[in-house]
Amino acid sequence: MTAPLLSIQNLHLKMSSFDGRAHVLNGINLTVNRGEIWGLVGESGCGKSLTGLSISRLQPTPPAHYVAGEILLEGQDLLKLSQAQMQRLRGKRIGMIFQDPTTNLNPAFRIGEQLVDVALAAAEHDAGVLDCPPNAGRRARRIAARKLAGDMLARVGIPNAQARLDSYPHQFSGGMRQRVLIAMALIGRPDLLIADEPTTALDVSVQAQILELIKNSVNDFDMGVVLITHNLGVVAQTCSHVAVMYAGNIVESGPVAAVIGSPVHPYTRALMSAIPTRETKRGMLRGLAGSVPNLIVPPPGCRFAPRCQFALPACTAAMPAAVPVGNDHAAACIRVAEMEALVHG
Repeated sequence: MTAPLLSIQNLHLKMSSFDGRAHVLNGINLTVNRGEIWGLVGESGCGKSLTGLSISRLQPTPPAHYVAGEILLEGQDLLKLSQAQMQRLRGKRIGMIFQDPTTNLNPAFRIGEQLVDVALAAAEHDAGVLDCPPNAGRRARRIAARKLAGDMLARVGIPNAQARLDSYPHQFSGGMRQRVLIAMALIGRPDLLIADEPTTALDVSVQAQILELIKNSVNDFDMGVVLITHNLGVVAQTCSHVAVMYAGNIVESGPVAAVIGSPVHPYTRALMSAIPTRETKRGMLRGLAGSVPNLIVPPPGCRFAPRCQFALPACTAAMPAAVPVGNDHAAACIRVAEMEALVHG
């Protein structure tokens, strides 16, 4: 049986600070196959970005401490690899779109140089990236890499793309720098793409273009995607599956149609209730009271219990396990059967 592209198993991550050690990832389980786009959603501080950084091993250790679990890329445990080995995977097998383009482009180098370097490094893993003969010389490979860099800038909506390769990052707007990061992540045709809020700085029309580009790349290159976002509309439009995170736990996961169409976990239901619709009248929008708990001293048992209107004393006894709800749909709640009844009643 073929191993899944990505399999995160019981991942626990603690972060040290002056205030103490926070248990920020508390037993994450996630499986991503080729051809799937997984949305990772939840409030700020729930551990979404840390999960993405953990997959690509970009979270410094210390202050991070991986105390348990595995991150398997087609059966290879990334947590056991050296930094040199991880460096050879980044940009080639694992692409990353970062949340802040200002700090993730080198201001001292032209855009074209940065894209060409990524393309050349990726071509060492897959010669087909550059679409030139395997015995091509260094000059021919750089010419092919520069052409590919211009093509990728054009695909992400940069006008006059070939000429803009000679621009520096400060000569681009914030939204254009974000598009450059997206082009950089896709230029090497990675097997797995981690996209952390890739369209936050973009207007709606460009956002739609970028999301379509990601979907087409999945189909063209048989890749898998983990899309980190706050926007459930983006998830519904783009993703095949979704995992809902709360305070370092995945509380509900499954196909998008099942999780968004029939949410079972009280937290997922609260998120969906906070989205306005055409029928929502003024003053009728429901928010979720409270905030994500302090993970240095987290609440016992289910971490959502202090904010949950359905909580029972038993909810504080232990962290609830994920319970199957339907086909590939699961929720971590001791009252799953009652929640299902509410959904279908």
